Amino acid sequence: MENNYRNTIYCLKLDNIDKKKKVLNAEIVKKHPKVRIIYNKIKENDGEYKSKFMNIYNYKCSYCGTSVKNIGLNLLEVDHYICESIFKSKEIAGKIENLVLACYDCNRSKRNFVIENKYRDVLNPDLENINDVFFRDDLFYICISDKYKNDAFIKAFYKKLKLDYQTRRLDFLLMNLRGLCDKMQGKPQAEKLYTIIEKLQQKRNITSCKKIVGQAICD
Repeated sequence: MENNYRNTIYCLKLDNIDKKKKVLNAEIVKKHPKVRIIYNKIKENDGEYKSKFMNIYNYKCSYCGTSVKNIGLNLLEVDHYICESIFKSKEIAGKIENLVLACYDCNRSKRNFVIENKYRDVLNPDLENINDVFFRDDLFYICISDKYKNDAFIKAFYKKLKLDYQTRRLDFLLMNLRGLCDKMQGKPQAEKLYTIIEKLQQKRNITSCKKIVGQAICD
C-alpha cells in the first residue's frame, strides 16, 4: 500500500506534481505573456486553469486528502504554501511552485501560519517528506509519526490545520466507501453502501455548513 495518509487504497497516486505544475505554468505564460501573478489565473472557480490545477492533485486537498466528491468544487481552493505576507511581492508569492490545492477547512485554518525555513521541505505537500510526518491510524485519524511527535512546530502545524478533527476521519471513510462501491458496481451490496454514503455525506455537509457559518461570523 502507498505510504500516503491522504490516499485510500482506491485513490490515484499523486505523482510528478512539480513537472505537471511547470507544464501548466508554461501554458498560462504562453497564452498570457503579460501575466505577473500566476495565482490570479489559477484561483478563480470558473476560470480555465482552476480545473487543470485541481487535476494535478487528483481533485483532493494536498493537506488532509479530502476529495472533491466530499466537499464540492467550490470548496477546493488554491493556497499559498508559504504565506503571502513574508514575500516582497504578490508576484513572487503567487508563483506556481508556491501554490497547492487545499480544502476550505485547511486553507482558512492555515491562513497566515508561517512555515519556518527548516520545515519547508518537511511539510511541503508536494513532496514525499510529509508522509513521514503524518499517518493514518486504524481508526482513520491523522496522527503525527513517532519521529515528530515531540516536535513543537509540527504539533503547532497539525493543530492549526485541525488535522485531528473528526471531519478528517469522516472524509477518509467516505472516500473508502466510494472506492469500494465503484469496485462493487452492479452488485447488490453496492446499493446498500450508497445508502450509507448518502447518510454520512448529509452529516458531513451539516457539520461543514456549521463550521463555515461560524468562521464567517468570526471573520
